[in-house]
Parts: sequence; structure tokens; C-alpha cells
Amino acid sequence: MRFETPPASNNAPQPTQLDVDASSRQVNQAMKALYDHYFASHDYVKRYPQPNQATLHFLLKHGAGQAQDILDFGCGNGRYALALLHMTQAKLTGYDISETALAEFKSHLEPLNGQARVRLLHGESAVLDHSGSYDMVLMLFGVLSHVGGQQARQKTLLQLRKLMPDDGKLLLTVPNLWRRRPFELAKAAWMRWTGQAKGLQAEPGNIVFNRKLAGVEHQFFYHLFTVRALQLELLAAGFEVTQVEAESIFPEWLITQHAWLGALDAKLSHYLPAFFGYGIRAVAKRI
Repeated sequence: MRFETPPASNNAPQPTQLDVDASSRQVNQAMKALYDHYFASHDYVKRYPQPNQATLHFLLKHGAGQAQDILDFGCGNGRYALALLHMTQAKLTGYDISETALAEFKSHLEPLNGQARVRLLHGESAVLDHSGSYDMVLMLFGVLSHVGGQQARQKTLLQLRKLMPDDGKLLLTVPNLWRRRPFELAKAAWMRWTGQAKGLQAEPGNIVFNRKLAGVEHQFFYHLFTVRALQLELLAAGFEVTQVEAESIFPEWLITQHAWLGALDAKLSHYLPAFFGYGIRAVAKRI
């Protein structure tokens, strides 16, 4: 599924900056503003015009086709959710902090016959607390990595666990520490070693990096994972990882902009150890 770009917004994107001692709540607020701008500028749909087909196959392989109620936590503009709507009969709830992303999702949803099976939720994650029960929860393309510090991530995972039945599945993808942002990782390690790290910077794996959106510099927050760190973090929230694999060899933007490269990447990454993937895909169950 490829998205057409909606009409441009009149609101010019503004730079997003993170304080060096930012708290998890401040990071979440900054990420909301950043992704509102990301989608309003249409840079997101240009960078990621379609789903990673291997990840979509991964979802179907691990039960999306049989799921009754799916929660896509951090659904964005529906890059995966809309494809699943076509390919499954599940009821689908999309949640995101970005109102602009959900507006784009809705613009693609309106002409679809499956509209009655979709519900979109926005705001603080507490809006999910009484939203129902989901036999499958998705956290795709590094959503967990944007949440904030470990305490905030644990709170989010515990919240999602409460929304799942005993046989529910959590499917997620996260960025691999060994393949991402070595300069920013080294800088963060140096700051911790020299005692300069403050707030979230004191947690290993947390980084801030810059990217231009519509010509404006923005700062992104990311927590990078190893396979073992992901397993331990999920275990602490009451999940057992049952499957882990490499998400891709090449960056997501390359394989979603070029279908032939995505097909090649899917075949080659099948033989790649999970610890060397550009991202890490995992399936977890409640324990």
C-alpha cells in the first residue's frame, strides 16, 4: 500500500529542541510536536511511502490474520494498520499522540469499506485504559524507543499488558544499538563517563539526534536496544519473548522507497542474526 500525499498544511514546521536534562514527560511532549510537524510537512510519507513488506509478512505470520481485536500503539498515518485492514477481518484501534498523523490516517480511511472496523484514539495514553481488550498489540517502527526513559517504557508496557488477555501477543520492532547512530552513542557514553549526563542522558542507550524536516532542524529522542536488553525490559513488564529476528539489513527508508530492494532485503535478512539487523523484530506473550 502506497499513500498519496494530502494537500500541504499552511502551518510551517517549527524546530523541536530537547533539553539536555529532559524528563520522560518532556520528551513525549517534544515528540508529539515533532511528529505533528513531520506529518504536516509530508516529509514522513515521502520518506516512508509504504509498509516494510517483510514486517507486514511477519505480522501475518504471527497471527494478525486470525486476530479479532488489534491495537496499533503509535499507529502514525496508518502505514501498517491500513494494510492490515485490507488483509484481515480484525477490528483495529489506532492510537497516536500526533493529531496530524491521525488526521492523515483518517483521510485514507474514509473511502475504505472497512471503516466501521476502525477506531482512532488520540491524547494521553490513559485514553486506552478502558478502551477494551486486544488479542494483538503492535508497537512498530521504534515506537517504544520514543517513549522516554526506562521507567516510562515500563509504565507503557504494563499498561498495554493489562489490555491483553492471557493468550494475547505483543509484536514490536525496535532500533538495534549495534547498527544505529554510533556518533551519538559515543557522545552519550562520553557524557556519562565524564559526569556531564543529566536526566535521560544518564541512561545507557538513550540518544538525541538531529534531522531536517522541510528544511528545519529537529531533535529526535531514541532509546536503542540490544536483543538482550529488549528481552529483559519486556520480562520486567510481564512479557516473555518467544521470537526475535533481524528486521532488515538496509535502513527502512531505502526498502520502503524501492520495492525491489525491499524484496531483496527480505530474502537476505532471513539469514541475518537478530543482533545484526538494522532493527529487531520480536514477538512476546504475557506471563
